[in-house]
Amino acid sequence: MGRGRAMRFKVPKQQPESFRASALYLAGEIKGLSPDRVEFVEVRNLFTDNARAASAVMDATASKSVRCKQPAYHFIVTFDPKDEAAGKITPELKRKIAGQVIERMGLSEHQLMVYSHKDTDHPHMHFLVNRIHPQKHIAYDRHQDGKRLTGIVKELAQEHELNILRNREYERQLGRDRDTSPSLTTDAEYWQARREGRNTRERFAEDEVSHMRSVLYNDFHGARSWQQLTDSLAARGYTLERKGQGLVLTDGEREAKLSDMGKGVRFNTLQERFGQTFDDYISERADHLQISKGERTPDASGMSPAERRTVDMMYDNDVSPHVRDEAAVRAADEADMEFRYWTQIEATYRSRQGAVRYAEHRERAMAKQEARDQAWLTRRDRSFMEGLATVYKDAAKARAKWDELEKTLGIGEAEEAVKKDPFLLGAVRGIRTGNVRTPEREKARRTFRYLVERRQKLRDSKRRVELMQNEIEIARRRTLQAVRDFEMIQNIAGTSKELQAKLMARIKARARALDRLTEKALKRSSLAEDRKQQLDRAYKQHRERQRELERARERERGLGL
Repeated sequence: MGRGRAMRFKVPKQQPESFRASALYLAGEIKGLSPDRVEFVEVRNLFTDNARAASAVMDATASKSVRCKQPAYHFIVTFDPKDEAAGKITPELKRKIAGQVIERMGLSEHQLMVYSHKDTDHPHMHFLVNRIHPQKHIAYDRHQDGKRLTGIVKELAQEHELNILRNREYERQLGRDRDTSPSLTTDAEYWQARREGRNTRERFAEDEVSHMRSVLYNDFHGARSWQQLTDSLAARGYTLERKGQGLVLTDGEREAKLSDMGKGVRFNTLQERFGQTFDDYISERADHLQISKGERTPDASGMSPAERRTVDMMYDNDVSPHVRDEAAVRAADEADMEFRYWTQIEATYRSRQGAVRYAEHRERAMAKQEARDQAWLTRRDRSFMEGLATVYKDAAKARAKWDELEKTLGIGEAEEAVKKDPFLLGAVRGIRTGNVRTPEREKARRTFRYLVERRQKLRDSKRRVELMQNEIEIARRRTLQAVRDFEMIQNIAGTSKELQAKLMARIKARARALDRLTEKALKRSSLAEDRKQQLDRAYKQHRERQRELERARERERGLGL
C-alpha cells in the first residue's frame, strides 16, 4: 500500500456557514473560478443539480430546525494520484464510491450534493450535506464522524483495491486540520487612514533611488507602450501613480519622482513615445480590471461575511499544502498589485476631476474678465462717440466714413488722412472766420486733437474683447475635453463614493490574502527579490496591525466597554 497521497478523507474543523456560498464555490460559479473544474455533480433528495436552486432548497429545509445552528456539513474524499495514473480512478468508480460513502454514513435520506473536481493533481470529491432531515427535521449526529469515515474509507479502498493510509497516518489526520479564523480587515482601517493623508508617503532613500535607477533602466528605455512598461515594473513590485502634473514611482509605501529614474525618463517624453496619455491608459486599465481575469483563487466579493468565510474555508481545504502556499503567495501578490492599480486609477480619477475643476475655474475667470473688457469697450465707444458728436454735426455719419476710410486705406493711413483733413468725415460744428472761431468751433478744435487717441483706445478694447472671446472658446473646448476625460474614467470607476467602495473592497481582499500568507511560503516563491521584500514588509505590517487591534479589543474588554 502506498503512503503520501493515498485514499483518505478530510472533515474540516471549520464547517460552512452558508449552503449557497459552498455550492457556488464547488460549482466553480464564483469569480476567479471556472465551472470547468467540475467533472460531475451528484445530488440526493434534491430536484436539481443547479447550485443556486439546490442551495435554496437546502436553506429552506434547514430553516425547519430552530435548534441546529450549523446545518451545513462538508467533508472530502481524496484519491492517490498513482491510482489515477494507473487508470483506476474513473468517473464511474467515483460515482459508485460516493454512493457507498453516503449509504454507509447513514445520509441516504438527507439532501446533499457531491462534486468531483478535476482541477488539481489529487482526484477528490466534495460532499455538501444538509444535516436537517427533509421530513423529520432532525439534525444528523456528527459524533465521531471522523472515526466512521476512517473505517468506511479503509473498507472502500480495500474493496476497490486502492491505496490507503496506514493507521498511524489516519490518527494523525483526525487531529491535524488547522482551524482557520476569519480574516481581519485591519488593513482597511490602516489604508483608509493613510489615504486621508495622501501626502504622507515617504521618499525612497538616495541609495535606494540609485539602485532602482540601475535596475529599472531597461524597463523604462526599452518599453514601447504604457502596458509594457507597467507590466515590467509590476513584476518587480513597482507602479506608476499620478501626482500633481506628473508621475511618481512607488512600491506602495514609498515613492520616487519619475525624473529620479535618469535622463530621458520624463512624463511628457514617455507620453510622446507611447503615443498615448497616461490618463487614457489608466482608464483602459480600469476597464480591463472590471473583467474577471480567471485566476484560480476565488473572489467572494459581493457576498456576506459568512459566505466569504465559507468560500475561504472551502478553498483552504480544497488544495494541498504546497499548492496552497503557492496560491497564497500568488493571491497576496495579485491582491496587493490589484489594490495598487486601483490606487493608480483613483489618483488619475482625482487628477481628471481636478482638471475639470481647473478648466471650469479658468472659464469662469475668463468670463469675468471678458465682462470687464466689455464694460471698458462700452465706455471707450461712448467716449469716442461723444468726441465725434462734439466735433461733427452728424456723429454717426462721421464714424461710418472713418470706418470706410480704414477699410480702404488701412488704419494708419486713415488716421493720417483724418488728421490732415478733418472735413473728410463731414461738417464740423461751429464757425471759423479767419482766425476767429465761435465757442462751439473752438471746443471742436480742442476735442479733435484727442479724437485719434480715443479711436485707438476703442480699437484696443475691441481687440482685447475679441482675444478674450477666442480664449473663452478655447477654454470651453478644454473644459468639454476635461469633462469627457473625467466621464470616461467615471463611467468605469463610478462616482467618488463608488470608487472608494471599490478601493475598500481591494483593501479588504488584500488583507484576506495577506492573512493567508506565510513567511516560509514567500521565501520559497519565485517572485523577484524586490517583490519578495515588498510583500514581506506588507505581511509583517499586516500582522502587527492585527496584533494592535487584538490588544485594543482586549483593553476594551478589560474596561467593560
